[in-house]
Amino acid sequence: MAYTVNTLASAFESWGKKNPSYEKHFEDTLIKPLTDFGKGTNEASDAKGKVLGAGYEALIMAFFIGLYSDKRLPLSKDSGIKDLGQPIQYWGNIESRKGRRAYPRLREYMFIALVSKTPEIDWLELEKGNRTLNESVNLLMATMEEYINYGLSVMEEKIQSDETYFYNNSAFLDMFRQLTAPEETVPASVENDNEPEPLD
Repeated sequence: MAYTVNTLASAFESWGKKNPSYEKHFEDTLIKPLTDFGKGTNEASDAKGKVLGAGYEALIMAFFIGLYSDKRLPLSKDSGIKDLGQPIQYWGNIESRKGRRAYPRLREYMFIALVSKTPEIDWLELEKGNRTLNESVNLLMATMEEYINYGLSVMEEKIQSDETYFYNNSAFLDMFRQLTAPEETVPASVENDNEPEPLD
């Protein structure tokens, strides 16, 4: 199994150097309003009202919304596509002025999710040299960007219906609770009500 570990480690390193793309219109509707996107360390006062920290935090939230919804949405080139401008390997590495601790392990969880949700990759074929590392990582990125795109579209709908939605401290928590809640089961008493009465 050592070869699999080495192959995954190489893929993780290569994936970390990538910059996810997103539809450009989300920058004005979500990323800039909710994050410190484009703010330098000397502009902290301008960012006090922001819900999230760095711009990539909006993409992280969107990724998990897409992942837990199990829904992907291909990027529309008609909207214009833009790179975030910060490689994944730097996401969550720095202590935030908002008091957040660094969270580098989150990248590992995202990568594991992408590996499990990108069945087109045959890791054994990659190990044998029948598929290039770049091809495989590009497939991981496509999965990631489509989850992000779906999540951003959900977030955009929320903010269009209520522009203060994400300024509620529990907004994201509430969303993830709904997405991860087990499906309601029908109580036994209800099931029994639908059964035919026994014939005596």
